[in-house]
Amino acid sequence: MWVSPGGVRVTAPPGRRIPGEVPSLKELLEDVFDPQKSGPALIYLAMKRRTVQDYSLIIWHTPGIVSLILQEILRTYPYIYHEEQIPDDDCHRVSCAISLFQPVAKDSRVRAHFLRAEMPRYLYPFLNNPRKSTNFDKLRLTSLGIIGFLVKEVDFEAVNFLLQSEVLPLILHCIEVGTDWCRIAAVFILEKILSTEIGMWYTCASQEQFVEINRVLSSMFTLTRNRPSSRLLRRVIYCFYLFSCNERVAKNLYGLLPDALKDESFLHMFPDSVETVNFVRQVLWNTTGIYSWYDYHGIIPEDITGYY
Repeated sequence: MWVSPGGVRVTAPPGRRIPGEVPSLKELLEDVFDPQKSGPALIYLAMKRRTVQDYSLIIWHTPGIVSLILQEILRTYPYIYHEEQIPDDDCHRVSCAISLFQPVAKDSRVRAHFLRAEMPRYLYPFLNNPRKSTNFDKLRLTSLGIIGFLVKEVDFEAVNFLLQSEVLPLILHCIEVGTDWCRIAAVFILEKILSTEIGMWYTCASQEQFVEINRVLSSMFTLTRNRPSSRLLRRVIYCFYLFSCNERVAKNLYGLLPDALKDESFLHMFPDSVETVNFVRQVLWNTTGIYSWYDYHGIIPEDITGYY
């Protein structure tokens, strides 16, 4: 039964659906296997992922659903490797398919199975894609969202899998070529990796890798100069803070910091965030023993006296 906008109750004949009526979850799980209905069914399934209880278990354990998602992902690869533009409809369809993995990546009851099946690897081509069109950036962001859910709770198995599968260069690539939202998501993932002991050890295992990570992070201060994103820079600052808390690398960190962080010239972007300012000051203290650039030069400008 369906209630029309005019308040009229309408009942569909058996086996048929009223136009405009949202299908039930059971119907959607059947429709996705029907070539004539699979497109809309994927979209509706994606819409239900935040409202259906035990959605992750349903997606993971319903026969054929995971295989169907992978088929949708794989059919998009030719657009990447043949350097073709992906049509809007195809982009939206595969984006909805990928998003079905969000609850799975988030749920500790099935996350381990998701990792052991190495599902994140199917998303790596979207992360590694150098093209910057709107549709490819949408797929990049959706894929980063899955990785973000894996590490959101700082799951050791998830972080270890991502490092062993060499996701770090892909994350740095997304920071460099993505839009601001992609960069924010990618830096969030890097932040979660650095917050673990194994993640910090891995990123600092070689001087070249340590320098490259900090180069990419520092570049955000330059790239966002004309249109600064306080949300992005706040996460970048926290990554620098995590590095500075590691005594083994702190002494080498100061020379890699961007000038804007050293002289605190960007702090006007955070007038209401004492926490961010404190992170900047702690980075400077951890790397130089000087609380701030202004302490060193004996200057406290009027526009930042409120931070002291």
